[in-house]
Amino acid sequence: MNVTVKETWIVRPAGETPNRRFWLSNMDQMYVKIGHIPFLLPYKHDGSSNFFDVGVMKDSLAKTLSTFFPVAGRLAQDETGRYEIDCSGQGVFFAEAEIDAAISDFGDFQPTMQLRQFFLEADYSLGISSSPLLLIQVTRFRCGGVCLGVAGHHTLSDGGGLGTFVITWCNLARGFPADKNPTPFLDRTILRSRTPPSPLFQHTEYESSPAALPPLFLTPTEILDIPIQQIKQLKGKAISYSTYEVMAAHIWRCVTIARRLADQRKPITLHISVDGRQRFNPPLPPGYFGNCVFHAKAVASPAELASESLEQTAERIRRAIRRIDDGYMRSVIDHLDRPGDETSKFRIPGNTGSPDLKIISWTRMSFLPKDFGWGDPMFTRSANPWEGKCHILPKVGDDDDSLPLAVCLEPDAMERFKGLFTSFALPPQWRLSPL
Repeated sequence: MNVTVKETWIVRPAGETPNRRFWLSNMDQMYVKIGHIPFLLPYKHDGSSNFFDVGVMKDSLAKTLSTFFPVAGRLAQDETGRYEIDCSGQGVFFAEAEIDAAISDFGDFQPTMQLRQFFLEADYSLGISSSPLLLIQVTRFRCGGVCLGVAGHHTLSDGGGLGTFVITWCNLARGFPADKNPTPFLDRTILRSRTPPSPLFQHTEYESSPAALPPLFLTPTEILDIPIQQIKQLKGKAISYSTYEVMAAHIWRCVTIARRLADQRKPITLHISVDGRQRFNPPLPPGYFGNCVFHAKAVASPAELASESLEQTAERIRRAIRRIDDGYMRSVIDHLDRPGDETSKFRIPGNTGSPDLKIISWTRMSFLPKDFGWGDPMFTRSANPWEGKCHILPKVGDDDDSLPLAVCLEPDAMERFKGLFTSFALPPQWRLSPL
């Protein structure tokens, strides 16, 4: 079941766009070495004769690029070595492909090496400016279904900014007037560091992990469907806490016991991604297009997690998230502007795997339109797993009574984790075994 690429195009902005260098904030600089982040959207055929018409997709994409013009640019460096985007309307890659298989053959599209066929790979063999920042692939299945593979360079934006891009693209594909689309806020100098930089806190989370991701697909990822009713039962044990706080607490506890860590006294870290847009004072302008995710961390030893209740673990997580306020975020930006080796300056917290854990919530993505005119996708899938990474995924539809959870763990730990997590039977206190 191999994908065959039939044709490729370069899609450029439909209208004239600014020709200039585009400044990137410190929050964007962090992700230069990470590269493209792929995700997949599988769609069942809706019976229409023009299902995922390539002309419609390309024309609406070109119009979207006219508004989000940095997406059509290329990475570059200024005279100091700082990264920026050269905006000259170079365009993005778009490919149409096919596979001799049914969309059902891939089940829930569990992240594996095989999924790499569904998105284009970036080619930097000729340097940092040699690859487009956005790569799109439409793959057609024998049954008529389609998989839309999107790989956007992380310097463009986090999920919140990418959401505004996808909304516009979907609306234009469906024929909505351009003036009805959200207006992106493109000026990233709003996140410029202070003069002089004045960090007020220690930010060791940005110094403790490698700048590049670990190799992908070396550990299995499984998709667990968690019944909403069981989540409600779990929240009943920590009534005053949010769904994320309770779910993250339960996941952290279950992963810790499943890993059977030898040293129960050594602190371990839960890394939490926090959208800072509404946490600044004042909040960032609506439609901010760029990276604005800050990293909270909750710390505890396995022994401490074993001796406390689910509610107490949820409280650890709440305290970590609430620490991410205007003062803390401004301090992070200043910290990342300190003098030093540029190759080690920008670190991405939570990419180290065991014994640490990273839990990312995509549940709000369920409110983002992903209908290009032929219906909603079956689901959304991330395609870049590494050990110790979890995604709380959005519900598939309004009538779905479960919440998908994507977990990447070593095989033995995965089997133990599934039994612990899906039973929801952990008592308020439980014993961790190092054996």
